[in-house]
Amino acid sequence: MWQELLSSLEGELDSQDSGLWLEPLKPQPLQGSRLTLVCPNQLHLNTIYERFAPRLRQRLQELRPDLELALEAPKAAPRRASRPAPKSAPAPRQMELPRMGALQMPRLNQRYVFDNFIAGGGNEFAFAAAKALAGGGGLFSNGLFLISGTGLGKSHLTQAVGHQILGYMPETRVAYLTAEDFTNQMIAAIRGKRADQFKDRFRLGCDLLLLEEVQFLAGKDKTQDELVYTLDALADAGKKVVFTGRMAPSQLQGLAPALVSRLSDSVTVGIEPPDFNTRVRILRRQASQEGIHVPEEVLEFLAQEIPDDVRRLRSSLVGLMARSSLTGRPLDLSLAAEVLGQIADRLRRVSPGQIRDLVANVYDLDLKLLTGKSRKKAVVRPRNLAMCLCRRHTDASFAAIGQVFNRDHATVMYGVDQIERKLEIEPKLTAELAFLEQRLGVSSN
Repeated sequence: MWQELLSSLEGELDSQDSGLWLEPLKPQPLQGSRLTLVCPNQLHLNTIYERFAPRLRQRLQELRPDLELALEAPKAAPRRASRPAPKSAPAPRQMELPRMGALQMPRLNQRYVFDNFIAGGGNEFAFAAAKALAGGGGLFSNGLFLISGTGLGKSHLTQAVGHQILGYMPETRVAYLTAEDFTNQMIAAIRGKRADQFKDRFRLGCDLLLLEEVQFLAGKDKTQDELVYTLDALADAGKKVVFTGRMAPSQLQGLAPALVSRLSDSVTVGIEPPDFNTRVRILRRQASQEGIHVPEEVLEFLAQEIPDDVRRLRSSLVGLMARSSLTGRPLDLSLAAEVLGQIADRLRRVSPGQIRDLVANVYDLDLKLLTGKSRKKAVVRPRNLAMCLCRRHTDASFAAIGQVFNRDHATVMYGVDQIERKLEIEPKLTAELAFLEQRLGVSSN
C-alpha cells in the first residue's frame, strides 16, 4: 500500500524531497484500518507531519478510503516512569506571577484538562505529545508547538499541560497568555519604567510558559527580540514551553529568523479537524456532562453538519438543548434540522469553485492569475477574500480549498487569517466581503 501511495505522488513532489523525507519511512503491518509509517527519528517525524502529512492523508483517502494514516517515531528505550498524581491531590491551581500594573495573567480554564479532551482521528498525536510534555517523558524536548485553525482544541491542550503539571507540582509558576498579551505587557512595562521587572517576571519567575497565537508577533521586532531572550533563559534553565499558532514557525511571515529558530526547537504538531466518529464522541460526552439524553441520530446529524470547528459543534448542541428546554419540544431530528437548517442550506448553496469563479469575475481577473503564483496585492487580496468566503460559506476543509486555489492548507489558513484580522480594522474590506456575499446569495455569519 505504501509503495502504491508513493508511486501515486510521482510528479507532484520534488525527487530530492521524496528521496530525503518519504523513502526512509518504514510501513508497519496493517492494524485494522490503520497504515502506520515509522520515521527514523523525532525531527524526521516533525518534518513529515508539517510538510507532507496532509497530502499523504488526502491521497490515501483517494486510493483506500477505508484506511487512515498514522505517523510514529521509533520506540524509545523505557524511561523511569513519572510519579503518578495522588488520587487525593487537590484541584490544580495556577500560581500567580507578580502583577504588572493593571495587567495580570489569565487563569487556566478548569474545564480544559486532559480527561475532558476527546482524542481521535485528527488530534491524537497532538494529545499524546501534550501529555508527554506534561508527564515529563517521551517527547525528547521541553517545547511543544501546536498548530491548528480556530476551534480545534489547541487552547484546550495547552491549558491541560498547565493543569497536569500543577497537579504534580503545585508550586510550579505558570504563565499562560497570548502573544498579544505578552506584547501589551511589555509595552506597559516600558512606559511605566518597569522593563527589568517584566524581564525578571518571565526569565526568572516562570517555570512553564504557555504562549498562544504567536502569529500576532509578526512585524513586532522589539517584542520578538524580548521573547528570544526569554526563551533562551528558559531553555538554559530547563523550563518547559508550549506555543500555539495557525501554522508552523517557518511558514509564519513577519517573524525574525532568530525567533523562528527558537520556536522550531519545539516539537511541532498539527491538529486537524476531528473525523466523524470523534465528533460524535465529543457531542456524546458533552450531553452526558449536562445530564441530558440526546438521541444518537441527533448527535450524528450535528456531527455531519458541522465538520471543522469543535467549538461551534459544542455550541450547536448547547443551543439545541436550550431550545428544547425552553419550548418543551423533544430533542429529535426535527428540532435539530430546524435549528441548523439555515446554516445547512447556506453551506450547500455554494461551492469553492463557484466562489472562485465569482471573485475572478468581480475583480476582472483571469482564473489562471487568481490561482497562480502572483504575489501582487491586486491578486492576493481577492484570492484571500475568496478563500475566506469558502471557509465561511462551504463545508470544505483547508486542504480542499487549497486544491481549488493551487495552495497547500497552511497557505489557505494564513490567507483566511489575514482577512479575518483585517476585517476588524478595515471598513472597506468589510464592505467588499459583504458585497461578494450578496452576489453569492448568502448572508454574513
